[in-house]
Amino acid sequence: MKKILVMMIFSSIIFGQYHMQSSLSIRDGVKATDFESAMIHHNKAHQNELGAVNTFLVLNGPNVGQYVRMHQGLFPIPADQLDAIYNAHNNHDPVPYDKWNDSMLKQETGTQFYTVRGDLSYNMQYKPDYKYLTMSVFQIAQGGNAYAENVFAMMNEIRAEMGSTEHFVCMQMNTGGKFNEYVFATGHDTMSETLDQSAFYAALAKLAEKNPDWDKEWGQNVWGGYSQTMEFRPELSTQLD
Repeated sequence: MKKILVMMIFSSIIFGQYHMQSSLSIRDGVKATDFESAMIHHNKAHQNELGAVNTFLVLNGPNVGQYVRMHQGLFPIPADQLDAIYNAHNNHDPVPYDKWNDSMLKQETGTQFYTVRGDLSYNMQYKPDYKYLTMSVFQIAQGGNAYAENVFAMMNEIRAEMGSTEHFVCMQMNTGGKFNEYVFATGHDTMSETLDQSAFYAALAKLAEKNPDWDKEWGQNVWGGYSQTMEFRPELSTQLD
């Protein structure tokens, strides 16, 4: 199984490194089996290292049922390779008899680019075969980044003090709109592992002890947010030799 785009770093991460993904859904009236069969055929266009793709299915949250396609391989993507990888994903040669197009699919986001934030990540780990990927998304109001990042950093300090075994990578996307997105992604082997939030709530309780009023200012700076769990679909991903 090829590397899943999650926490794949053994050394510290610096700015200028990125994550790239897009979200899409099935158009009304199209059968899921036909959609997925067409995707598998389309993946012939991605049979190379620069264009290889991993596919996830969103299991819950506001985007349930959507498919998330991510670059397979280098993570994070170095700045000097971003153009080549983007072009390989989006400007590849056509596949004969390719039916996986706008008649079947609806682009939900287009291509999204996130800056990997090693300074806000915690205990980053690499495994090539995580079955599930959880993404917690925080939408931070413009002007609220500094406050939110301070809370994220305090939580990581608390985790370190508690000896927490949590692990995640933080990524940031500047939307140009009313908010910026911070995404915390964690890989899991089992669904029960995915659902266990005890370590997070323990750290959150300790934060409340240290700063009882943290949530008041948090509410003034956080526009919204959500969490979603995605399942890796290897049969819908590039299969390189």
